[in-house]
Amino acid sequence: MKTSLFAILALVLTAALPCVTLAADGQLNAISSKPLPGGKVLAVRALDDSDAALDLTAQFERELKARGYRVDPKAELVLTFEVLDELGAYSFTDKRYFLDVQGTKGTSTGIEGSEARFNVFDSKTGGILNEGHGGTKIVTPTKYRLKVTIDGPAEAGRIERYWQGWATGNLGAATNESLIGAMVAPLTEIVGKTVKNETFSLPN
Repeated sequence: MKTSLFAILALVLTAALPCVTLAADGQLNAISSKPLPGGKVLAVRALDDSDAALDLTAQFERELKARGYRVDPKAELVLTFEVLDELGAYSFTDKRYFLDVQGTKGTSTGIEGSEARFNVFDSKTGGILNEGHGGTKIVTPTKYRLKVTIDGPAEAGRIERYWQGWATGNLGAATNESLIGAMVAPLTEIVGKTVKNETFSLPN
């Protein structure tokens, strides 16, 4: 009896564990409006002073230096970045359940009792052996975009756009910090280039 009970509980716990969602590949796009000067000197700036932005600034600087750029806060060419997000849409239905506890009370005898039943299979809510159609359903995943621009001085004191690039990816099992951080290296790799719908790997 104990062996059967342990087997059922193990099956319940295994079925209850959440499935790991794998993030799809990210996508890169970039447009070069004007060739970058040969000196390869850039200043890196974020559009906000949050801790996350400061961490990304340091990461951009490391990746640029690894690719032969010199980082100088007083450089005429300025690489600016910002993070944009598009929250996903979800729908909620009946939750999956495994154990149904029912109480009873006899009207004529006054006997009270309770009965526990395992929900083995239910096409709607799901049970031990199936997920059913219930629970939380992701309609559209949360999407993040890391946008980067390089601007420099032009004639008559104007600012001219040299290059812009952006990386996008859907949030899977990884945190948003690791997802965005994974976009920095691919973006610095294509600085000054024009690319269209190029893919790169995202963390799971």
